[in-house]
Formats: sequence, C-alpha cells, structure tokens
Amino acid sequence: MIELTQQENLAIGNKEYIASLNEKDFARALLLSDSHGNPRVMQAIISRFGGECDCLCFCGDGLLDLVSCLELSFFDEEFGKSFPPALFFVRGNGDNSTTVLFTDKRIPLQVPEIQEFSLAGRRFMLTHGHRYGVYYGIKDLRAEAVRRGVSAVWYGHTHVPNSQRSHIKRDGRNDFLGVTNPGSCAEARGGMPNTFAIIDAHRDEDKNQCHYYRITQNNLGDYDFEEMPTPRGEIRLF
Repeated sequence: MIELTQQENLAIGNKEYIASLNEKDFARALLLSDSHGNPRVMQAIISRFGGECDCLCFCGDGLLDLVSCLELSFFDEEFGKSFPPALFFVRGNGDNSTTVLFTDKRIPLQVPEIQEFSLAGRRFMLTHGHRYGVYYGIKDLRAEAVRRGVSAVWYGHTHVPNSQRSHIKRDGRNDFLGVTNPGSCAEARGGMPNTFAIIDAHRDEDKNQCHYYRITQNNLGDYDFEEMPTPRGEIRLF
C-alpha cells in the first residue's frame, strides 16, 4: 500500500522505499498517460497490474483520475494492496499545478512539470511532452533528456504509443537513450487502441524490456488487457 506522503522531489510514497528503488538490480514500472476523465480504466489497470510493479508513473492529462485512485487506495483496502508503493507523476497541459487529496485529512499536492527519479541504478525523466513539441517529433525532447543526463525519458500528450532506443554521444562516448510513450489509456489516436506500458528496468541495460498492452471492453463493460507488439518509429501528428 502506498504511503500518501509527498517527498521533497514531489514523488509520493515512503522516502526510504523510493530511495531503495535505485539500489535494486531490477525494478518494474507501470506507465500510464492521458486518461482524460476516465478514472475507471485507471482503476482497472492498477487493480490488475499494480501489485506486481514497484512504482506507478503517470505522464499527465488525467490528474483528477489519479487523485481519485489515490483516495480509493486509502478507503478500499483491497485496491490499496494493488497500488504500487511509489508514484512519480507530472502535470499535463490539461492539469492544474496543484491539487488536494481527501482522505481522513486534507493533503495538498504539488504537481511537477518534470520529475526525475532512479530505478536500478539508472536515471529517468518523466514529462508530459507538450513543452517539447512532440506532435512534430521528439528531437527537442530527446535533446532535453541528453542535457539532463538521463538514461530514458517517458512522456505522453500525443496519445500514440511509441518506444525508441537511440544512439547518442554522452561525455564523448557512445551511449543509448530510451524514449517511450505509453499511449493513452482512454482516448487513443492515430488508429491505435487505448494502451499502457510496463517497463522492466534492469541495472544491466541490455536486459531492459518494454511491454505494451491494448485495452478493450467486453460485453459487460469490464476491461480486458492483451499484450501487443511494441510500437516503434518516429511519430508526427502534423
């Protein structure tokens, strides 16, 4: 169950646990974005997959959906067991910069534009992407990630799932940069289904894996999830 405490780096969870994620040889992240007013699908994803993940990463545009899930984790013990014990999240262009959790008390939260964190000895950057013109490509986003020295950047905004691994120069040596968009879990674009991703981050970078899942609803209105091939290639919407 997640500790509903916001730390200095604006992540939510237990401070010692968040720090321990960097010491792991392997950490699993549940990566969601762009729920746009559909907390039910977010709840379904967390209920099914959250218990096997070390952290939840939300790329923005659906802040109130995320808050709804955090509040449910407090009031519903079963759902609380499924919520990953650490949360990294950012503000989308449709989100506010502050919000409030209502549990047995009022908990004000600050919502960052960018959040950096460490998993399995590697540094990651989380952002929504609208500040970097991602509708037109990821050149500026990639440049910002290289400037910050992170191993990978995860973003949203386009509603199109995509994962790339680029060759870059870092401190005069050859290196790699991962760039991943989980797509939208509620309002997909570009002919894609609604999607999310699970990232397996390893200290040995060659073992890193990205698993994508398509989201469907059955005749009873319940959500079903099916693993799908990882979408790759440059994405431009205009």
